[in-house]
Amino acid sequence: MTRKLIRLLDIKMIIILILMLLASPILCGKNTYTICLIYSNYLCVYMNNVFLLMNYQIVSRINALLYPLITRLGEQTFYTSVYILFVGLGFIYTLIIYMSYAFFFGGIPSDAMFVTIVFMIFNLLVTLLENTIIYLQVGQKKNFIFLALPVFINFLFHISFTQLF
Repeated sequence: MTRKLIRLLDIKMIIILILMLLASPILCGKNTYTICLIYSNYLCVYMNNVFLLMNYQIVSRINALLYPLITRLGEQTFYTSVYILFVGLGFIYTLIIYMSYAFFFGGIPSDAMFVTIVFMIFNLLVTLLENTIIYLQVGQKKNFIFLALPVFINFLFHISFTQLF
């Protein structure tokens, strides 16, 4: 089952995300961890949207295998497993971003510690919310609103958080 779910991942999208992550020190410049994570548009506008697009593609691949998987696993187990997959992808993605930014840009400056930690927590929660919205498409006919709404939430979160702090 795990191997089948791993095959659902689009290798091209993962490679694009890895290349975007490796390009972030070049695109963010010699700024601090906080500036590159919160105030740079690169993470919230570009990388998060590519991640959301990857999840949207995963849902369409899951929908292609929907009935055989439900027959084999059972409906409740199937939907629970898929939701755990999306929550896990969200956690892994945000943790990789946070750890790699610490590697690229050094530690969090002490004067910006509170703002950075608050952003990290809210960003994780927003990512999980966006993945949940994309998850709602499982078993449904393909609809662009399941991608457009999380992208809009992503932009709204980024703009509102940078204006508040």
